[in-house]
Amino acid sequence: MTVRQVEVGLVSADDSLVDFYAHAFGLRRVPASESRSGTLHRLQADGVSMKVMVPARPPAAADRSAAFLDVTGLRYVTFHVDDLDGTVDRVVEGGGAVLHGPMEIGGGRRVAVLRDPDGNTVEVTAGP
Repeated sequence: MTVRQVEVGLVSADDSLVDFYAHAFGLRRVPASESRSGTLHRLQADGVSMKVMVPARPPAAADRSAAFLDVTGLRYVTFHVDDLDGTVDRVVEGGGAVLHGPMEIGGGRRVAVLRDPDGNTVEVTAGP
């Protein structure tokens, strides 16, 4: 068996999260697909495939009160970028927030932990 690709899927109440990820991370949009369940938006870049599902019936907001390291489960997604500061700026401009950093973690690698407008945790890292 060979895994050919992994996609990250998010559920959101509307398509503004699609705009956020396209702008903040330079992802290109793939045509959305409609079904009775809702609209599935796809975003891609080299080595990246994301989906944002906007259900036909608005979903309940997730409980984001706990810090991302305080509970089990799929808690964050990591983007490896070549411009950490620019990415952080675009995330904040798009309605996201900085939780930690940017900071150097050794060997010239820098990292920031961010929150997207829906409250999902996003780690962004740059460097060798």
